[in-house]
Amino acid sequence: MWVEFQTKMSPFRVFSVQDVKKQFPSMNLMNLVRWQKKGYILRLRNKWYILNDAESHENIEWLAANLIYAPSYISLHTALSWYNMIPEMISTTTSVTTRKTNKFSTHLGDFDYHRIKPEIFGFGYVLDNMDAYIGERGQSRKIIIASPQKAILDFFYINSFYNTADDMEGLRLNEAELQKTLNEEFFRLLARFNNRALERRIRLMIKTYGL
Repeated sequence: MWVEFQTKMSPFRVFSVQDVKKQFPSMNLMNLVRWQKKGYILRLRNKWYILNDAESHENIEWLAANLIYAPSYISLHTALSWYNMIPEMISTTTSVTTRKTNKFSTHLGDFDYHRIKPEIFGFGYVLDNMDAYIGERGQSRKIIIASPQKAILDFFYINSFYNTADDMEGLRLNEAELQKTLNEEFFRLLARFNNRALERRIRLMIKTYGL
C-alpha cells in the first residue's frame, strides 16, 4: 500500500487529506498516522503533508506556503530577494494573505503571513509552474508569487515605518533592478492601492535612490 501511495502522491509535492481521499477513496486514513510515526510522511500543518524526500524539490517551501494558509501568495522579503531587489538571502518564506497575520514553523522552515485588505490582494501576482504534473491531463501545480512591482508595493504597504531617507538607504535596494520595475505597470498598481501614505513612501524611495 505504501509504495502505491508514494507513487501517486509524489507528484503533488504537498498534499492534503482531501487530496488523499480523492486518490484513495477507500483507504483507511489511520495509515497517515502510522506512516507519519514511521517518518515516511511529515505533517506541515493541520491536514497538509509532504513525503519525507520532498525537501529535495526546488521551491517546495513556496508551494507549501501557498497551500497551508490559503488564500496567500509569496511576496515581501522572499519575493524581493528572488527578484534580486535586496541583497539578503531570506530564510523565512514570506507571504501576504487576506486572513489574519500568522506564522508557522514546519519541517520545511518558517512561514510568515501578513494580512492585507481583500481589495488589494487579488491582483499583481503571477503563476509559476512546479516540476510536478498531476492527474490524467498533466496539470502542473503552480506557485503563486507577487510580480516585482506588487512585491515592492506590498512591502511598503506592510512596513509603514520606512519614512526617512536613512530608512530607505538601509534597505540597500538594487537600483538597476528597481529602475526596471518602476514602469507603467508599477504606477497602475500603486493607484489601485489608493493609499496616500504608501504613495509618499514610494516617492521617498524614488528620491532616495535618485530614480
